[in-house]
Amino acid sequence: MITITFVIPASIDFNGGIEKTISHYYECNTGDFKKFILQGEGKSSANIYSIKSIYSKLIIKTSGIANFMVRMFAPALLTLDRIINLKIIKYIEKTSDIIYLTHNDYYYLFRHGKFMIWSEHGNIPSNYTGIAIINSAVTSLIKNKLIFRNISAVHLINGYNRKLIPMKNVFCVPNGVDSSSFIPGERKTGRPRLLYVGRLEKSKGIDMVLNVFKNHNLNIELTVVGSGNLENDFKNVPDNVKYLKNIPDSELQKIYRDSDAFIFISTLENFGNVVLEALSSGLYVVASQNLKPRFNDIEKMNFLEYIEPTEEGILEAIRGIEEKLKYTEIFASRLFIHNYIKKTYDWNNVLVQFYADIKSVYHQE
Repeated sequence: MITITFVIPASIDFNGGIEKTISHYYECNTGDFKKFILQGEGKSSANIYSIKSIYSKLIIKTSGIANFMVRMFAPALLTLDRIINLKIIKYIEKTSDIIYLTHNDYYYLFRHGKFMIWSEHGNIPSNYTGIAIINSAVTSLIKNKLIFRNISAVHLINGYNRKLIPMKNVFCVPNGVDSSSFIPGERKTGRPRLLYVGRLEKSKGIDMVLNVFKNHNLNIELTVVGSGNLENDFKNVPDNVKYLKNIPDSELQKIYRDSDAFIFISTLENFGNVVLEALSSGLYVVASQNLKPRFNDIEKMNFLEYIEPTEEGILEAIRGIEEKLKYTEIFASRLFIHNYIKKTYDWNNVLVQFYADIKSVYHQE
């Protein structure tokens, strides 16, 4: 039996992309693994341990330069977090064979005698900060074993980054989707229906999408589902914009089925689980070019386009959306992309690969 602890900044109940992914890892029925979660906020329960983390509160609530500064002080802040939560941290160290980090700075929370896995859910060296020269310096320091020298393996969710990792033990398993819940439907008549699902934050680009709809008379319906610090921006919206905050999963799945296209122009994203949900539902996806080359295979299938994450780029893309839907609105085409996503990204397949690769790298050490 291998004991693995997944370390996340927010509560597992936060229900963001990382939290949903870790929930699937945690709930997967594997006889060879015993699983724990260590979270930076929230309430403790069976096998889920919460700590009082100064670093977690700061990293979750900041963005841009402020977030960068928090990360620069990560060693000191997480050393303080260790002192504050020493009893829980020591218990995790004692009972865990593997410590899996979704945010790689949490490396500093632990003593380094354990098998520790970095993951691309956090920031790998090539995108450790928003500054290329610092990223190169971090990569060089790791390669020469001057920092992070006790990382045992790295889990990538995008295989194209493998050549950028200055460590030997690297495995690649993408995020997944419940393809049985996100299924395509026949396109309804009427004007095109565009969907956004995610946090309402500037880094997600949803403020630019809203501005485009406010400033231009578009014959398109936009549905926005999510919560965050931009919620007040959706109190007064045009008639063709609908905002939903908290809805059941069954209703969300129906909204996907009833939509025609999905927009996701996040400026900071390692993967984008909602893109898989949209594609599994048979939707055409308008994605930020910052996601290149994660979904290049989908782009070649005419179900996704990359655009500049600007208001001008958004306007140009959605003004021509009706023409782009002529292929993807055909039910057979929607069913084709659904089956491709099911084969490539369904959680049933992804989880088998994930735990097989975890076991393989662990026993290689």
